[in-house]
Amino acid sequence: MVAKISASSRLIPVEPLHPSAFAPFGEVIQNPATHDNQPSLSTVEANQGSATKCLDVTSMRNWYELSQSKKPASVKMNMFVCRPRKLQKRNGEEVFDVKILERHPFTPQTFVPLGLAGGDRSTSFLVIVAPTLPLNPRLREKEGIIDPAYPVPAPQRKRSLRERLLGARPNPFTNDFMTSITATSEPPLAHRPKGPGLPDLDNLRAFIARGDQAVTYGAGTWHAPMVVLGEQPVDFVVVQYMSGVALDDVQEVEIESSSDGLAVNVHDMAFADAGGVRSKL
Repeated sequence: MVAKISASSRLIPVEPLHPSAFAPFGEVIQNPATHDNQPSLSTVEANQGSATKCLDVTSMRNWYELSQSKKPASVKMNMFVCRPRKLQKRNGEEVFDVKILERHPFTPQTFVPLGLAGGDRSTSFLVIVAPTLPLNPRLREKEGIIDPAYPVPAPQRKRSLRERLLGARPNPFTNDFMTSITATSEPPLAHRPKGPGLPDLDNLRAFIARGDQAVTYGAGTWHAPMVVLGEQPVDFVVVQYMSGVALDDVQEVEIESSSDGLAVNVHDMAFADAGGVRSKL
C-alpha cells in the first residue's frame, strides 16, 4: 500500500543543476573542465597520456545492512528509456505536476543519460528532490504505512576516562596492552542514508539537467521518477544496489491536494545551463 500525503498548492521554480546547490540531495557527475571546474575532483593521466581520469566521481555505498530483512544486495545496472512527460497549463504557463515521490532507503541511485548532447536545447530532464522530515512520534502510526522504517545507526558511546587510560598503557598485572578502542572511520554525513521520515514538500526543489550531466541521488533521498522534457526519449543507464525485497529497494508516497497541488514551472525555463541561461522548448 502506497502512503498518501497532502500538499498545498505551490509553483516550484526550476534551478540549473549545479553541484553545490544539489549537494544536500546527492552528487552531480560532470566534466569539471567544461563546467567551471565544478565539482573539484582529483585527476590523473591515463591511457599513455591520451586521457584524463577523474577519480571518485560519485559515492556508491551499500547500506543494506541497516535493513530489517538483512538480505544482502548486489549492484545492478538497468536501462530506463524515458519518454517526454506531458505538461499541464496553469495560468498560461506550462507546468509539470508532481504526483509521486520515491526513495531507495539503502542505496544511492545514479542516472547516466546516453546520446543526449550537452548543448541540446530541444531535450533536457528534470531532477526533482525533497529533504526528509524528522520522524514525528505522534504521526508514527500514520507514517507506518511505509514501514518497515529503516533504523538509523545509534551514535557511538564516548569512552570513559578509565577506558581511555587502560587503552593507552599496559595492564600493571600482566604487562599486556589492553585492546585499544579506536573509532571506526565513518563516511561523510552527506553520504549516510536520510532518516525514515516523510518528504518535506514545503522545501521541494527542481533542477534542470543538461545532456553532459549525470546525477546520483543519495541513499534515502526523496525524488520524483525521472522527468524528460522536450522532443525525444532519453536512455538512462541506472546504477544502484538491490536486494529484491520490495520495501528495502524502494518506498513511494502519493501527493494529494484539494487545489492545484505541487507543480514545477517549466514554461520559460525548459533548459538552463550552469550559467543560468534560459530558453524555451
